Amino acid sequence: MPLVVGLTGLASSGKGEVSTYLSTKYDFKKLVFSDVVREEARKRNLLIDTASSEQQKYILSRLGENMRKESGRWDILAEKLVEKIRAQEIERSVVDGFRSVEEVSLFRKNFERFYLVLVNADEGIRFLRRKAEDPVATIENLRKRDNENIEFMGLGKVMKMADFTIYNNEQGVGHLYQKVDELMQRINV
Repeated sequence: MPLVVGLTGLASSGKGEVSTYLSTKYDFKKLVFSDVVREEARKRNLLIDTASSEQQKYILSRLGENMRKESGRWDILAEKLVEKIRAQEIERSVVDGFRSVEEVSLFRKNFERFYLVLVNADEGIRFLRRKAEDPVATIENLRKRDNENIEFMGLGKVMKMADFTIYNNEQGVGHLYQKVDELMQRINV
């Protein structure tokens, strides 16, 4: 029976670090919602090599919204990931980037062993991480993205659906890894 750990949370909270750790230490297959969108962006020739990391994230975010609107389904990206997990018969997967209630519901319907994990961090910490990744990032852009995800996409509701929460406010990854290890013990991995 497949085990799927879904990750949700605001930008730069540490979801990517958690998914990388699960794939490295616990042999989870790492899947990301934005990879589905990135693949579509390549098909549509939307990614510009000269765009900053912040600009590319914005382009992918907009395309993801458009894909949902075009299909009339908030779970269209989730459906593609569910299909991939089933087709490849992946026994352990970590899926990064849940943003809508419909996405979570689709995974819960398809996988008996699905756990949604909220990775949470304070805004100031997240902004420092974002700035380290993209020097032109601004707190205003981070807040704008947060608000769009929370209000338009429904991320606020998704965060409330989490089975577990990992707080990632400490510096360095050691504390985060310890919290992930504790979580894996709780879900018997």
